[in-house]
Amino acid sequence: MIREFSQVLATQVETPNLVEDVLWDSEEKYRMLLDGIKDYAIFVLDPHGQILSWNAGAERIKGYKAEEIIGRNFSCFFPQQDIDRGRPEEVLRLTAARGRHEEQGMRVRKNGSRFLASVSFTALRDRNGNLRGFSEFSHDLSESQESEAKYRGLLEAAPDAMVVVDQGGKIVLLNVQAEKQFGYSRDELVGQRVTNIIPEGFAERLIADGTRSAAEALAQQIGTGIELTGRRKDGSDFPIEIMLSPLENAEGTLVTAAIRNITERKQSEVRLVNTVGELKRSNDELQQFAYVASHDLQEPLRMVASYTQLLAQRYKGRLDSDADEFIAYAVDGSNRMQALIRDLLTYSRAGTNGKALQQISSSSALEEALTNLRATIEESGAIVTQDSLPAVTVDETQLTQVFQNLVGNAVKYRTAEALRVHVSASSNGSHEWIFSVKDNGLGIDPQYFQRIFVIFQRLHGREEFKGTGIGLSICKKIVERLGGKIWVESQPEKGSTFYFTLPR
Repeated sequence: MIREFSQVLATQVETPNLVEDVLWDSEEKYRMLLDGIKDYAIFVLDPHGQILSWNAGAERIKGYKAEEIIGRNFSCFFPQQDIDRGRPEEVLRLTAARGRHEEQGMRVRKNGSRFLASVSFTALRDRNGNLRGFSEFSHDLSESQESEAKYRGLLEAAPDAMVVVDQGGKIVLLNVQAEKQFGYSRDELVGQRVTNIIPEGFAERLIADGTRSAAEALAQQIGTGIELTGRRKDGSDFPIEIMLSPLENAEGTLVTAAIRNITERKQSEVRLVNTVGELKRSNDELQQFAYVASHDLQEPLRMVASYTQLLAQRYKGRLDSDADEFIAYAVDGSNRMQALIRDLLTYSRAGTNGKALQQISSSSALEEALTNLRATIEESGAIVTQDSLPAVTVDETQLTQVFQNLVGNAVKYRTAEALRVHVSASSNGSHEWIFSVKDNGLGIDPQYFQRIFVIFQRLHGREEFKGTGIGLSICKKIVERLGGKIWVESQPEKGSTFYFTLPR
């Protein structure tokens, strides 16, 4: 029907005067026809949106008499927020470009109340194609039983409990999931206050107070997941999360609440907290064990190492060659065990027994590390350079240890080429510093990037390079204690760059 009327109006536009073109030849016939349509607002606009005609359906739906509205711009039917963003002008542009435009949206009556409307616009042109104006047909969907049936259908199909509440806090509609979740039948809840099923936190969000209107109170909650407590018919409580959205109709604003039972989620959160607590206790106990074991083992091992070394000094060459070899194995084994225990003790202390964090110059920490490595660096002929480094809030001793391990590794795993090591730092936005230690040494195959940070993991045999494989794991533990992370980028024979971050 709307399309047929639009075509009739469009074919009548032939002369310069729009009203004459549309209604002149059969004015009385069209006026009677249009006034007989009560369920649709039908009127004509000029190219700028000024209202030129008005039917009885428009008067009933919009609330304006013809003498009140003719000559005004049709933008007065739009909500203020749509006017502010230029929606009326956009509708006319779309209609002029396409010839026809349909939409559903909120419209405003003379008394300020809002309603959901289905609107159809048609561009009216003369035989030469010149735009002469527009026709608008609109229908109040809030009066449509079909629309209500569709809404109820959507409500029933929702997987969550859905409750519709008016601004007085009374339940006006709910779905079957709400019945199941709260244990009430529909008839027991409709018309009752929402506080029967959500005692606190919901109704208060719909009420105006001295500083905000009801609409403002609701707007502050839209799109926000709100955790509250629901109450079943049997009096038992359970945790829920609700999402609110407005639903405007002829009576005002209703609020649709999607309600989800989050009992399982809350139980999972408790289990997670307990698991994290258990893991922390386990880690603390393991840390303490490593510390105690490594500390207490040092004395007996020191005695074993001392006597094997004494045997080697006193009896080397006085026994047969097998005895000399066996004594050498014992001395080497005890020395390596001492080194492992010392490193284990160092690792157990890293990340936990550090000093209080304070702001220091990272350049000072690097200089201290280079001083500790002076003999090694001079022996290798390495050239270590640095950019200007920032001040950071850390444990200076532990940052020195990180620099010492990274630069020391670069010196250890060098090639025959002259070694160059460069230390720099850059800002990653406003949150953290990224430090880098770059060398032109042996490099690392990417498949080992994770393994090298695991305690006692080595990529080379003891015959090639000394050490226990604990240095990078200590760096990782210290950096993570300071709130950062560490990683490497490298290729074999092309050197390595170790990066670590520290909070600004």
